[in-house]
Amino acid sequence: MPTIADCRFFRFIIPNTENQFRMPAPFSNAARENMSNPVEISTTNGQSWSIYWIVEEEHPHRIVFTGGWRAFYEHYHLRIDNTMLFSYHQPKFFYVAIHDARYCEINYGRNLRNGSLPAIPAHGNYTVQFFAIIPVNDPDTLMLPLRFSRDYGRSLPRPLTLTTPTGHHHRVAWNMEPNGRIVLHGGWDAVREHYGLKDQWLVLFRYHEAQNTMYVMFFNGHTMEINYLAHAKPGTDSTCISYPTAPKSRHIADGFRSTNPFFVSPIVHRLATRFLPNVPPLPGVYEDSPISITNERGAWTVQYTHYVGRTTRCFGMGWCALATACQLRHGHVCVFERLAPQDYRLHIY
Repeated sequence: MPTIADCRFFRFIIPNTENQFRMPAPFSNAARENMSNPVEISTTNGQSWSIYWIVEEEHPHRIVFTGGWRAFYEHYHLRIDNTMLFSYHQPKFFYVAIHDARYCEINYGRNLRNGSLPAIPAHGNYTVQFFAIIPVNDPDTLMLPLRFSRDYGRSLPRPLTLTTPTGHHHRVAWNMEPNGRIVLHGGWDAVREHYGLKDQWLVLFRYHEAQNTMYVMFFNGHTMEINYLAHAKPGTDSTCISYPTAPKSRHIADGFRSTNPFFVSPIVHRLATRFLPNVPPLPGVYEDSPISITNERGAWTVQYTHYVGRTTRCFGMGWCALATACQLRHGHVCVFERLAPQDYRLHIY
């Protein structure tokens, strides 16, 4: 299960949930001791709601939303078969995206930047969000919702590259069925095997039309997001988020020892103090987000963004101050060790 500071899970609207709403048992077990009461729920249009909760007497492991829930339920016209994606940031905040019966997010209009709550990756600058349920006894294909297929099928690249929270990329072929729905096939079976995905698990898709990129997250049978980055055992080496090709950088990556994920970036003389190019997709972080970077010389905040007119990513605003303070120059190699989704430790070689 993801750490509680970055925990996501789905909940389906079922009959008799207009007055109270149960949280998953795994989440309740981990969160109930420290979770505020009430909690604040913010939706994608920036509105905030205070919701009180209790621990269910019949099932002591379950947190149940009660006071304020019915007003929330009625305001968003929730219906049976709607689905809610909760992102919990302890101890008080939930960010919620609501999906219709066709598994596509309902866009109420995003206005988080103007609110008092912090903007978070759960409501990033993706174009559209939807999910799919892995079918039973069909390991080779996955059908995407009709609405997404109809609206974006003509511009979707072939093959489609899926980027996972670990930063890995998987190329998957797709076809348009006669009913108008996109079906993933060639390469999808390898994704299922690699991540140990099972029947009836959920796959969340976030499509960025401008960059033509598709991010995916995986949710288990309890509808909890699977955090593959946390599965390395203590004392073992973690993975390189993006394996470098330059010999020196590759040698440093092979010798770097940490239980945390990391990526390696060489310093090129003409760019050293302007921005850092070719930053890989960072797990759990969307573009135009601030990244905190620390080392023994200090702490800096840099902007994770992309080049104008290009799809590759970089560290932009704030990088110049870091590069100057750390006296970076041509020939140096930087290792960025991931401490949290938006916190990195810098090692210079």
